Amino acid sequence: MAEDLTRLKIESSERDEARKGAKFLDRAAMLENAGLFVTQADGEIVAAEMPPSLLHAMKSILTALAETGEVFLLKSDPEISPEKAAEILGISRPLVYQRMDSGKLPFRLVGRHRRVLVDDVMTLKRLEDRRRGLADAFELDTEKTTGPATNAENNSLPSSSRAFGSSDIDQLVLGTTNAPYRRTMSSTDLVARITSRDWRNWIAHVATFFTEVRPELVLEFAQRHAIPIQDLAASYESMKSTTGESNPALEKALERLA
Repeated sequence: MAEDLTRLKIESSERDEARKGAKFLDRAAMLENAGLFVTQADGEIVAAEMPPSLLHAMKSILTALAETGEVFLLKSDPEISPEKAAEILGISRPLVYQRMDSGKLPFRLVGRHRRVLVDDVMTLKRLEDRRRGLADAFELDTEKTTGPATNAENNSLPSSSRAFGSSDIDQLVLGTTNAPYRRTMSSTDLVARITSRDWRNWIAHVATFFTEVRPELVLEFAQRHAIPIQDLAASYESMKSTTGESNPALEKALERLA
């Protein structure tokens, strides 16, 4: 089965033209007979009549380009490989496998190879795009109102947030937590946000920590940094209430330890 993927991308300055084109095609698709024509340099007109269904399809492409500046066209197969999923999500293949193993991206095995539904990939992409947008919005707002975090701010954090030094656990946790974003948080930042439930402009990172880091790593990170299980559970519930995102596997682990 084919899994050819075509990526269409336009500059931000071209989005208005895409929007105008979508509106034109929307009107054309309502006519019984419609199509497109091109005027060549010598004045000759080359026309092509098209059915409404095709005009609607072209309109959808232009609308998506106008909104995001990027469109992926996938041929034939509703299932794709992790490599194609990584291209659509804009992340590395190991991160795609991580999302599969954490249950964020359903998959099935065909022999020894994993396959994912395009619909599931696009659902995850919308979620992660929304989360990145939230992170960017908080970052912009914070830069305007308070500026970058200072050492004085970090020194005022609760005592439970002091750094314990680098470790394999920290690297694994922070690697996942920071992966989708331009800004990176340290283990000190993460511990402080969990224990204080003061998200500031880190809400998207905290949501990623609770929903994409494996539950056993979340618990190990909390234990290493002396975060009481009650504080961890309260922080998770606060994140869940704020963002609407959840991690059933982590909830079960927290319930067992409560």
